[in-house]
Order: sequence, then C-alpha cells, then structure tokens
Amino acid sequence: MTLELPHYRIYGDGETTLFVLHGAYGDGRYFEDFASHVADAGYRVVVWDCPGYGTSPAVETATIERFADAAQAMIRKEATSQNFLLGHSMGALIGPYLANREPLIDGLILSAGSRGFAARTPEDQKRYMEERLAPIENGMSVKAYATPLITSMMAKGASGPLVDKVFDVVLSMKTETFATSIRAIGSYDGRPALQELTTPTLMIAGREDPACTADGMKLMHEMVEGSEFHVIEGAGHYAFAEKPEEYRGLVLDFLKAQAAAEREEVADQ
Repeated sequence: MTLELPHYRIYGDGETTLFVLHGAYGDGRYFEDFASHVADAGYRVVVWDCPGYGTSPAVETATIERFADAAQAMIRKEATSQNFLLGHSMGALIGPYLANREPLIDGLILSAGSRGFAARTPEDQKRYMEERLAPIENGMSVKAYATPLITSMMAKGASGPLVDKVFDVVLSMKTETFATSIRAIGSYDGRPALQELTTPTLMIAGREDPACTADGMKLMHEMVEGSEFHVIEGAGHYAFAEKPEEYRGLVLDFLKAQAAAEREEVADQ
C-alpha cells in the first residue's frame, strides 16, 4: 500500500529541525506564530497537516499507527543533522510511538498529551466520546458545536489573537476528519510506547487543561525515565496560544540543552 506524503509547511532553515504534529481539532495552521518565532531563533520548523486534514491526503485506515507512518515518511524526507518532534494532543500520542521506531528523532516534546484512551476510567471514556462524537452523530457539524467545547478546554478568560486563531482553524475543519481521528484515538493505548521510550523527552501541561490534565501528564512523566515535566499556570489545552512566550521558552530551552548535550558527547568521543 503506497503512503502519500502529508502536506506540511517549512519555516526557517538550519541544521536543526523541529517537526510539529497538531491535535485532533484543527490543523497545523494554529502553530504558525509558534513556528515563526522558533524559526527566528535559528531553527528550521516543519509543521504538518495530519492525513485527512487541510490538503493532506487521507489514509485508508485512520489509526495512530498509520498517522505515525505518514509522519515518519515526512521526517525521513526533510530530516537534517539534528531532529526533534513536538506532538500536541493527538500528536502527543503519535510522538512516542514514532520516536521508538525512528532513530532520526533526537528529542521529543509532548504537549497536552495523555497516556491514551484505554488509560481513562470507563466513565471518563464514555463522557469523552459522547462530548465529541454524539453531536456529529446527531447531524451537527464541528463548526456548530465546537466553540463551547474548545472554550471549556482553555483557561478561564483565555483571549488574544492566537486564541482566536485556534478557534478559526478548528471551526474550519471537516467534520468527518475530526470524527475519524476521535475514533483512532479511542482505539489506541499509548502506555506501551511510553514505557518503551528512551528518547530525551520534555512534557508540557496546562494547569487548567480538563482534556489532558496536568496530573495525567505527571503520570506520563513518571513512566519515562529521565524526562522533564513542566506545568504552565493559567493555561489550558492550548498553552502555545494561551501562554505563548512561556510555552515557546520551554521548547527553546529544551532544544538548546539537547544541542549542548550533543556537542559534549561529540567532544568526548
């Protein structure tokens, strides 16, 4: 089965590339400001549209593993001398699975992630699916019902042009694309990939994120030996838009630290 490359945007240039995978709601356009700032700091940034999103071709069977195959094809085509992967929400499920299988990935950043649907309680699983799929199954579009749900996933009072951008991107997405991704998330258990993970990893949680909680990400952190864990106060699920400077600072600090560790390792050889 031939796998078509996903659509992606490239910002900046250089020998260190950060690949960015968005969440189930929206597409890579809501990372434009983040990517531009990271590129201005001297990095090359590649932001994808997951299969079925934007102009990316859909995969025949939409699963987290199949999405990871598409991301891997993109990374192998666009890799430079040092490569990092940032996965947000659904992207944070893809990230560990892919990092365990792709040696080109030198470091991993998990943003607003979870251990996977199977790690939730039965009650939470039911609530999660009902909130997201029931409106679609009853004939509503994402545009019709997503505004209050996305609002509830952000910190109280979140505002500004980057928050507005998240809403604009989410509300323009195809309803069936979202439904397909939610079903893919619902069939995936991320715990084995986290337990296997040895790639240097940074985890970023929003204190007020009800979807992928800070407590849940702390459990992820405890599963990955040597990982870093940071909680952004006053942010919900979209910390890159709600608290952009703090979020960006954590990412850039991690990239700098990994580059320094690489130089040290080379010097010792």
